[in-house]
Amino acid sequence: MITAFIIGINGKMGKILCDAAPVYGFNVSGGLDVAKTSENVFTSATDVNVPYDVIIDFSRPASLDAVIALAKRGNAPVVLATTGYTDEQTQKIAELAKTVPVFKSANMSLGIAAVTAAIKTVKAILGDSFDVEILEKHHNQKVDVPSGTALLLADAICPRENQVVNRSGKRVAGELGITSIRGGTVVGEHEIGFYGDDEIITVSHSARSRKLFAAGAYKAAEFLLSSPPAIYNMDDLIEKLNNN
Repeated sequence: MITAFIIGINGKMGKILCDAAPVYGFNVSGGLDVAKTSENVFTSATDVNVPYDVIIDFSRPASLDAVIALAKRGNAPVVLATTGYTDEQTQKIAELAKTVPVFKSANMSLGIAAVTAAIKTVKAILGDSFDVEILEKHHNQKVDVPSGTALLLADAICPRENQVVNRSGKRVAGELGITSIRGGTVVGEHEIGFYGDDEIITVSHSARSRKLFAAGAYKAAEFLLSSPPAIYNMDDLIEKLNNN
């Protein structure tokens, strides 16, 4: 059985990862968090004394240095499902990926991977004659705006410099607008609309439970165990699944 170490183990996703681990052939040896709630939960990377084959991080960018330290110490691959990294942190991730395989994705859902592939096809067929808008909705405790998933989807079909967040004023031709809503306990909803003169095409995804992210994370972790050092994403995982 593969052993995972969870960053943010006391959080909502951390608990889901612990519960789901046996379903995907994993065992959780312990985790890192701000509070020591049990013997195998650590508040500092230097105190970690349990074995691990892979590290999974669903916490916050502030945990990155601890993740890197643990990855180097255990020569363990890393699944990064956290968003909001700075440019400096992104560079640190790139350096880490020279020594261990790193899977980095703003969304671990296989459904979002399918949506990304779909909107690339729609954009290729429609060209620039349609206006593109993304609407994303999340719970009222989400910190980053727009969501990492919204940016992932936008980047798939439009250069970052042409993306406008929460637009005010008239729409400019060629831009892609991203609108964010925060409220209640919404797990995550994303709608990509292609608006033409005579027709509208929409592609959407609604996450009904965080369990789907655990499924993607464990599939990514398994993928990394047979991969050389590099940075990987959902496109790489989908390609591997399609070829099996």
